[in-house]
Amino acid sequence: MKHLIISKIAPILFTCLLISKYAFSEQIINQDVDLTSGSILSNITGLTIHESIGGPFSIDNEGTIEASNIDSNGNPTIKLEVGTTINNSGLIDASGSVNINSIHYINNLENNSLINSGTISSGTTGDYGNAIHIEDSHIRKITNTSNGTMSVTNSSLNSAGIRVSGDSVIDTIENEGIISSNGTIYSRGIISINSSLIDQITNKGTITSSGGSESNHGIVFWNNSDTTISNSGDIEGLGGYGYGIRIGGDGGFSSLTNTGTITGSLNAISNSGEITSIFNSGSIIGVSGYGIDNSGGNISNLSNAQNNLTFVGKLPSNYFIKINNTNDYGKINISDPSGSMNVGIMDNSIITEGTYQGVLVGVNSTNIDISNGNYASNENHYKYRIESNVLNQWDLVVNDLTADVKCSLNSNHPDCQKTDCISSSIENGLNNLNNGNFALMNTFDCNKFGESGKCISIGIRKIQVNEPRSDIDGIVFVYGHKTSPNKRWGFFINSSTSYDTNTNLSLSNKTPLLGLYGVWNENIDQSGLQIKIGNSYQSTNANIIRPIVGVSDKAEGVTSLEYTNMMVEFRNNKKISEKITISPYFAAQYSQKRQKGYTETGVDLPISYNDIIDTSLTAITGIKYNYRINDNSIFGSLGFEYDIFHNTSALTPTGVSGLTSVDLTKNYNPNRPIITLGFDQNIFDNQTIEAKFQYQELSFKGMSETNLYLNYKYSF
Repeated sequence: MKHLIISKIAPILFTCLLISKYAFSEQIINQDVDLTSGSILSNITGLTIHESIGGPFSIDNEGTIEASNIDSNGNPTIKLEVGTTINNSGLIDASGSVNINSIHYINNLENNSLINSGTISSGTTGDYGNAIHIEDSHIRKITNTSNGTMSVTNSSLNSAGIRVSGDSVIDTIENEGIISSNGTIYSRGIISINSSLIDQITNKGTITSSGGSESNHGIVFWNNSDTTISNSGDIEGLGGYGYGIRIGGDGGFSSLTNTGTITGSLNAISNSGEITSIFNSGSIIGVSGYGIDNSGGNISNLSNAQNNLTFVGKLPSNYFIKINNTNDYGKINISDPSGSMNVGIMDNSIITEGTYQGVLVGVNSTNIDISNGNYASNENHYKYRIESNVLNQWDLVVNDLTADVKCSLNSNHPDCQKTDCISSSIENGLNNLNNGNFALMNTFDCNKFGESGKCISIGIRKIQVNEPRSDIDGIVFVYGHKTSPNKRWGFFINSSTSYDTNTNLSLSNKTPLLGLYGVWNENIDQSGLQIKIGNSYQSTNANIIRPIVGVSDKAEGVTSLEYTNMMVEFRNNKKISEKITISPYFAAQYSQKRQKGYTETGVDLPISYNDIIDTSLTAITGIKYNYRINDNSIFGSLGFEYDIFHNTSALTPTGVSGLTSVDLTKNYNPNRPIITLGFDQNIFDNQTIEAKFQYQELSFKGMSETNLYLNYKYSF
């Protein structure tokens, strides 16, 4: 490969040595070029450098590479048909009266890149003047540094700082300098046409076009280039009816993130094609028209922080308001709207509770679809809505959602109004699982046996829990078996047939109450010491509703409740007379209630709840009595429960920021009385009907339970 170095030391093909600068009038073909500062490489007719075969090549220029008086459309200053790396800190220039390019990539799908910290310029009185023209080629990266300029001047028609045409692909254009075009008609800073693709444009400098009369645009997409644009500099279309960015009917880009300024002498952005997303926290200004003209196009997402953005035409599918603080937020004035849009808050906004006035002007309710939602900011969740108090003017109203959700979880909080809440529903659900104690201690016992030592009982049971009220009905089957004069055992099944709970809690059977017990009596007639042991288990499905409080949403979730109980009772049955028996008793009971964790459904911000486990070790003492009148008996008991140990998991909800744990033990009641009253009648020697009533205070203060149990016993 040939490698040409042109410097202040004269090549041997010149006979005269000059210490000053040298100018060479020749063509460089298929060679690397290294041109040092002060050197000039020039060819009057163009094609000063032509890389057509071989390569890859490199062109390093600190001097001047030029072509003047170009009179052929196919003769740029530099023509590249094979992979070439250009690093220019000098001047690359083309001038003439025809379609000229300073650098022309053509039919070049190899590895190309360009870094410019100097000047690349074209000047022509003809048509189609371009500083850089990429035609059916692939460029990995074009970098224009802060000292770099890419410009075209005096073109009579269709000039561009960078023109991308044919089936070209550019991975990245990065500009920190100036890309400019100044012509009579149709000047463009950057233009993408035909089937070309530009993956990314990052502008921190200036991309500008200006000219004599009409249609000067900073960036133009006549095709759907699927480009991601990031602008923190200036994009301008000045003079005539200029647009900062123009998208044609077949054009489009993927996204625009603007933190700089986009200006058009008419419209800043004029869209007749397809735009996926615009994120604007800078300025988009149409001097005599609109910031965004979408009369003939489609925009999927428009996010805006500018407080004076103007818009005309078809509404975006989604409009998002960027909020920096209560005095700095996006406002948009819309003219001639068509279609409808969803309105929301842009990500990374910083919001507080209050009203943000005038966020939308120029639309009515038919132009707005979804106008409310939820948003998290500074570890708090907020609920927002768009509302109109003045004709076609809309305010954004933001309410603190976290505080209301807290009250829907625990209305016992000092800042809340006492009402039904998740905590009370959990307490109610756990209290509805208190049935095993009643079953094992005071009923569900078949203790009259026939010749075979067996007994069965069938009954109905009605439970009422107060504060809040719940009614549960069920059927009961009990089996007893006497295995010796002093020993017996049995089991029971209590299946609930209906649950009538409050509006925020509904229960249904999963596993009925199942129990197993054994009894030992000191004496055959059941007098004297009696020891009873037993255990029970129950599982219930639960549907729990979180009520609306303030701006919080109604939500519900499905979980299950489980209850396990083990007990031992010591009783001394003393016969005071033939009719009266008094039985002091003491019992110890271990119980565990568990509500499984769950996540709500049907809301934008569902709350997730942890497992709640309630464990207690309880001492129970009291006295039981039985008074017989012929074939009838009146019986009952008076007792007290005291929790030796008790622990309930804290409710730890997640899903909305700022939520805190809820202590479920604050309402706990460790001392609870139990009162039982019953009556039975022997209708035959082996058949008995029985009725029992029990009142009991429950584990949470203010709650109580009454039980009514009617049953028929048959011994055989």
